Amino acid sequence: MDELGVAFVSRLPAELRTTAGSDLDAELAWLVARARDEAPGVELDPVAFVAHVAERVTFDAHGRPLLRSLHAGDLWIAFGCVSEHPLAITAFETRYVPEIRNALRRSFDPGLAEDAELRLMNKLLLVAADDGPRLASYAGRGGLVPWLRAAAVRSAIDLMRARREFPADANTLDEVGGAIDPLLASLKQRYREEFRVAFGEAAAQLTDRERTLLRYRFLDDLSIDEIGVLYRVHRATVARWIAAIREGLFEGTRTRLVTHLAISESEVDSVLRLIDSQLDISIETIMR
Repeated sequence: MDELGVAFVSRLPAELRTTAGSDLDAELAWLVARARDEAPGVELDPVAFVAHVAERVTFDAHGRPLLRSLHAGDLWIAFGCVSEHPLAITAFETRYVPEIRNALRRSFDPGLAEDAELRLMNKLLLVAADDGPRLASYAGRGGLVPWLRAAAVRSAIDLMRARREFPADANTLDEVGGAIDPLLASLKQRYREEFRVAFGEAAAQLTDRERTLLRYRFLDDLSIDEIGVLYRVHRATVARWIAAIREGLFEGTRTRLVTHLAISESEVDSVLRLIDSQLDISIETIMR
């Protein structure tokens, strides 16, 4: 096993270190090469990059990492930003920030859009008191642009809730959504069954390990510290795992809803808001 393989395997849970496959070195070399091709001019440490990927990757039924389906260039730039690499941050600002701005301005008034963008950028790139930069949770299973659009919409909704002092617990999300946005309430009513089917299909793709993590967090109500003890990893690693699983469910549900409903690009942000308002409740339901 070469340097990339050693770095990758060292970051895997102990039970998955022997199932990575004999072609792991070639797969990792291919991933790095594709990442460089998709993010030209952004040169990063490939060994640190594959270690970063190992903490976020999902696995097939045989315990082999699913590397070929990753959005390598997006993940490369996200890793570079988390590592505070200047060229990666410049590439992020050039390639992705306009997408965040456009997503917000299409759906919210200018003042709220500007505040939500600033709040989101701080979360994406700056280290919070109890966790790392939000961009560290991006796992590369879906494109970074839709991931950022969804995060932008959530940031704006969080600001609206805070400013209007609406309750944000799971039991009152439906009432909050209707009070904030009549369109959102209408979408919930119109697409309730389509959402249920799309979420069910996305959840069916979860691995056993992902289901176990969600069960610990949402059903057994274990804290990330307690889960970290079980897996012998830092709490920040558990937080990234849970966030990555949630984002995978979000992206899977989004893709299926957009496909099933055949909606236009202009309607995508409204559907993202619909998914976000229902996702955590749906996770809790399926775990129970």
